[in-house]
Formats: sequence, C-alpha cells, structure tokens
Amino acid sequence: MNQRNARNILFISLSQLGMAFSFNFLMVFIPFYIHSISPYSPRETLIWVGLIMGSASFMAAVTSTFWGSLASRFTPKKIYMRGLLSHAVLILLMAFVTNLPLLLAIRILQGALGGISTVGLIIVSSSSSRESATADMGFFQNSITMGQLLGPPVGAFAASMLGYKGTFVSASALVFITLVFCALYVAEVPQKPGQRSEQGKQALSTKTLFAWGVCFAATVQLMFLPGVLPNVFGTFGIEPDIALRWSGAFVMSYTATAMIGTYLLCRLAPKIGSVKLIICAGTLGILMQSLLSVSPGISSFVVIRVVQTALIASVLPLIISLFASDLSGKVIGFLNSGRFAGNAMGPIIGTSVLAFTGLNWVYLFISGLSVLALAGFAFSFSDKEHGSEPEK
Repeated sequence: MNQRNARNILFISLSQLGMAFSFNFLMVFIPFYIHSISPYSPRETLIWVGLIMGSASFMAAVTSTFWGSLASRFTPKKIYMRGLLSHAVLILLMAFVTNLPLLLAIRILQGALGGISTVGLIIVSSSSSRESATADMGFFQNSITMGQLLGPPVGAFAASMLGYKGTFVSASALVFITLVFCALYVAEVPQKPGQRSEQGKQALSTKTLFAWGVCFAATVQLMFLPGVLPNVFGTFGIEPDIALRWSGAFVMSYTATAMIGTYLLCRLAPKIGSVKLIICAGTLGILMQSLLSVSPGISSFVVIRVVQTALIASVLPLIISLFASDLSGKVIGFLNSGRFAGNAMGPIIGTSVLAFTGLNWVYLFISGLSVLALAGFAFSFSDKEHGSEPEK
C-alpha cells in the first residue's frame, strides 16, 4: 500500500490545471483562426479544422503507452517537466505560423512530445493510498476540468482583445509558469519494484481493453463540439461575431457541469460501485447525445449539453480508479491513451461527418459509437466477481 503524498497530488493536479487552461485557452478560437487564414473552400477548411484540432491528441494517443513505459525506466518528474517545456515552445511557434500544413506539423510534433498527463497520472497514482485512489483521481480530473472551464472564456476574450498572435504568446507564457511551479514543488516518486514484469499482461487484459473503449467514446462525446461550434451557431441563426463572443461562455457552462458531475460521482463510487456508475452515467450520456439532434433552439441545445457533460465526464477517473490496484506505467499510459484518442477523434469525427452530411448525423453517429463501447464494457464486467468492483 502506498503512503499518500498530498503535496505531490496537489501540485501535479494544479500543473494539469494550468496545462488544460492553456490548451482550451487556444482551442476555443483556433477554428475561427483557421477559417480566417484558410485559402481553401469551406468544405476543405472544415477538414483542416478537424485535422489541426485533433492531430496533437491523436499523436499523444499513439505515444501515451510509450511515455508511461518511460516512467518505469526514467524519473517521472524529469519526463514531466520536459513535456511542459516542449508544449510551451511549440505553442509559441504557433504564434508565427499562417500556413495550415505547417500549423498541422507543429500540432503533430506537440502531440508526439507532450503526452505528459500520462506521467502526471503515474505520479498521482504512486502518491495515492489505496483508500484515497478514487478521490485523488477525481481531483486530478477535476483540475483538468477546471482548466477547461476557465480557458475558453478567457481565450475568446483574449483573441478579441490581443489578436491571435498575442493569445498564442500568452498561452505559451502560462505553460512556462507551470513548469517553474512543477520544478519547485513536485517531489520525485520511486519506481515500484517488480512493476515492469506485470505491465504487458495488465495492458492486454480484456477488461482493460473494453475500459479503453469507454474512455475513448466518452471523450469523443466531450470533445467533438468545439470543432463544429461555428456551424451549430449558424444553424440557429447566430452571426459569426456574436458566435465568437458566446462560444467561450457556452463551453464554460458545459465544462462547469462536467466538473460538478465528476466530483459528485467520484464521491458516490465507494458506496454503490464504480462499474454501476460508469454504466448508468454512460447510458444517460448517450441518451443526451442523441437528444441534441432534436433540439429546437439554442437554449434547449445548451440545457441538453450541460446535462450530458455532467453525466459523462466522470468516466475517466472512475475507470482509472477501478484499476488502481493494478496500475503500472504502461497500464496508465494505455488507459490514458483512450482519452487522448478521444480528444483527437472527437473534432475529426465531428468535422468529417458534418462535411458530408449534417449536424444531426454527427450527434447520432457519436451516440452509436458510444453504445457499442459501453455494451462491450458492461458485458466484460457482467460476471459476479466484477459485477460491482474488481478485487483489490
């Protein structure tokens, strides 16, 4: 059993808050920025929006398990700090790019070098006790969600006040600040003896594979909307200038309910079981995702979306805490890659389906994907031993 290191958990989580803030500070205006500099047709530009927004997370998904395995061979704190530095430098470079292929290349490099939340999860897991694992994972996730909550409105405001270049520079400076705090306040964690020998077996577990699928589908639900947000506002007759100002507040509103839902469900998990919560919240989230297709106006659309995110956002910390007794660097990397893959594919799925069909098909396609993932998860945990919780 680990001895809990509250200071590590606090400052790693706060550094992830800063990273999430910077990321979402940029992501809320990047679609508008791409549209403003694109020399391509509207349909081609939609494809570019999806690729540029999703490419970093796609690369992080591919390399996440690699970063996790590195943490079993090298000191996690140093890997984490170097990841922060790479993010800061690459965000700064984006301030001076107006060519879409080059912007895409920078985002790909950012993803390949910067999948550091996996290492953050490793540090938090190693710093948690068995009894506090669910709460600590929930706190880590809520710190990310808080960054997602604060970033969009500030980013939209900064883009309108500072311009696109000034906003990129500001985001880069903030990541440098998080790097300084990480260096000062995060303590190194020891490698667990015998950890490496079990990694491959755990990572290839059937239950772990289905858990990955649910993490992926839930994150797609959370992340697809910003890439098609200009089109959503357009469907409801809202002018682009007004849409840009309101986009941050809208993303902020459903991110706030995601944070509340994560807190409440992680508190309930010890009482009624993580598996039951994942299945119930996932099912209701899918229902809300489908209801987006029949929303008659922007007000009802917002209400449905904020309820959906409150239900679905807790899935990642609940799943990671479900496997907390088994976690090694590679397993954490594998599970976290589901979130990265969802971050990547959410915008790509949304913009690609929209480019050839319509918004309603986007909502329903993602609902169908989520049904398949959740059904597999429920089936894999349907035996008596794992009906409520895995044995710890």
